[in-house]
Order: sequence, then structure tokens, then C-alpha cells
Amino acid sequence: MQWKKVIIEDRFLSILSFLGILLLIASFYINSWLIFGSGLMVILIAAGNSYYLTHIGEGLLFENIRERNRFFIGDQGEWSLKFANYGLPIMKGNLTIYFDDAVTPAFGEFHIHQSKVDVYVPFSLSQKEKINIKIPFTADKRGMSRIRKLELHIPHFFGFGDTILEFKDFINIEALVYPRTINVRNIDKHKSLRPGSSPSLFSVFEDNMGPVGTRDYLPADSFNRINWKASARRMTLQTKEFERITESGAVFFVNVTDGFSVTAKLEFLMSSIAEMAYFFQRANIPFSLCMNIRSAGTTPFTYIPLGTGKDHLQKLLDILAIADYHSPTIPYEKMLFFYKRHLPSAPTMMHAGDRTAGADLYFRDFGRDGLQLLELQKHEEDAFLEPLKLSKKEVAVNE
Repeated sequence: MQWKKVIIEDRFLSILSFLGILLLIASFYINSWLIFGSGLMVILIAAGNSYYLTHIGEGLLFENIRERNRFFIGDQGEWSLKFANYGLPIMKGNLTIYFDDAVTPAFGEFHIHQSKVDVYVPFSLSQKEKINIKIPFTADKRGMSRIRKLELHIPHFFGFGDTILEFKDFINIEALVYPRTINVRNIDKHKSLRPGSSPSLFSVFEDNMGPVGTRDYLPADSFNRINWKASARRMTLQTKEFERITESGAVFFVNVTDGFSVTAKLEFLMSSIAEMAYFFQRANIPFSLCMNIRSAGTTPFTYIPLGTGKDHLQKLLDILAIADYHSPTIPYEKMLFFYKRHLPSAPTMMHAGDRTAGADLYFRDFGRDGLQLLELQKHEEDAFLEPLKLSKKEVAVNE
């Protein structure tokens, strides 16, 4: 049984049953077939009503298949709910669907109360029939919308009561709405002071194992960089050119708390991180995410390791969509401590959100290791990155 059943019988039904029994008894005394038939009919109606209310919904099945769809704000989508009935026919029922208000129905009757939307749909289903109820919706705002509850109200034919069926299992149908991006200035200013393996036009490091061509010799060139074979062919000295490389990658440190609660700037943070993730994905630069929202597993906070590609971007956007004002959090300093002790670092670190004095101690250590430290700031409706400003003592350590 997928459904929790609540039966509401009209008090008049009990009175009617008692009246039917009285009519049967009276019919024997006055020897009247008409009264006997009336009493018997009343009893049959009451018994049929009770049987219907008790057994309705026993063969009703809901296809609860895990489904997660992803949308951008303004996109159109739909909930698709599949039912099959192998029991008594359901007539003139009313199905109520409750879900989160990240999406709202495109049309029809619905109400929004405490961030929840409830939609009412007529529901009738004969025996051995299958139906697919579709509810179109519009993605209104960033967040995750999940169908929280299904409730079916089934009245009796004669109006002597109702049966309420509530789906009692966890419903696996979700819709994720990705954040709307905002402009982030200076996002291309990240750099690394350490060699690596990623190509870069402006790096001071070169891959000496892989020459990419030659150019005319200059007096400042080292003698051991002359390509003698190319010089012989062109009858002029040629210098080897190597690909410039640097260490590439960035980690987003996001503090979603402001004191003891989730910050009111949550939407700004999610939109900014989404914009920067799109930039790094287009530039094929690995990026990572550390957000102090509690998570189960070996890493106690929300963490995505360094990576790139469309699948990696989708994983990050999913997390940005799920984060909300009721998410359980951990102290920002504990997240930085765990990262420093247990996780590989990235050459560029971008802090977003409230920065505490305890967090500055960890950023000072990161700066001492030669990592670039940037901080996300808000300016009107846009955002920009600037070098993370520490105290005078900490700046001296970085310098």
C-alpha cells in the first residue's frame, strides 16, 4: 500500500443505518413489503457507502521514478505524474500536489503559502486504467523544487463522507533552477607565481621539453637556445621557442553565513560564483568549490575537487541551486582548517562572503605559500574581484 488512508464518514450515515434497521423491524410488525424494501435499500446504501470508503484506493499505484530536471530562470517545464488503478473506480476525486515555489504553475488554480505551492487537479480513474497528469510550470527563481506531497480526496457517490489518500513514500521528482548570473569584473586577473602544465601567453615559465618553433636570434638570447639545424637552413641564427606554461586552477571559498544564520546576500554569492564558473569552463581552467554548508561523508562541508568540463560545471551549478536559507552550516574557519590539512590547494583562491578574523589567519598562511588571494566584492548590481586585503602584519608576510 503506497497510500496512507484517512476515512471521514458523515454522521448522517450512522443515523441512516439505524433508520434502516428500524424500518426492517417495523415491517415485520405491520406486515408491509414496501417498508421492508425501503429499510433494506437504506441498509444496502449505507453498507455500500462504507465499503467504498474503506476499500477505495487499494489498487491505486503511483509511478515513483527518480527524475531530476534542470532549468534556467524563465524556462518552461512540467511535472509528469503517472497513475494506474487496479481497484475500485475513482470518480470526481481531487488531487492536490504540493511542491516548492522555485517553480510556479503556468496556469490553473494554485496557492502559495510559506514557500510552498499547492495545485488542485480533478482526478477520475476507472478500473485498470492508466493516466499521465502533466502540470506545466515556469522556473521563477533559483532553488530546488521537489514534489513534497500528493493528497487525493475521493468523495462518495451519495456524499456521505470522503476518503483521503496521502502518498506516504519519499517522492523522487525534482526540478533544479540554476542561478541567474551577474557580471564579475577582473575575473581574468587571476595568475599563478608557480610553474605548472597549463599553456599561458603571459607566464614567465617555459616547457623546455617541447619547443614549438623558432624565431630570429636576438643578442639577449642564451647561446644554448640556438637551433643549429634551422640556422643552417635559413643561413641566419634561429632561437628555439618554447611553450609558456603556468600552474592553473582556482578554488572558490564561499562563506554563506553571517554570524549565526545564512547571509542575506546568498543570491548575490550564488550568481557571482555561477558567472565565474562559466568563465573558467570556457577557458578550460580547472576550478573547485568549498562552501560551508554541512555535508555527509569524509568532507564535512560542500566540496567539489578541481576539475573542468561540462559535467564538472553542471555538478557545481546543481549545488548552487540546492543551497538555501535553511541549509545547515559549519563555521567558516573549520572549513578552511580542514581544507589546509586534508585537501590539495589551487594556485588561486577566491573568497566570497563575510570574512572573519579567524579566516584571515588561514589566508595569511595561504599567501605565505605563494598563492594568489582574491576577494569578491559587490558594487551596485555587479561584482568585482580585488586582491584580498589583510592586516599590515599579514600584508608584510605576503610581500
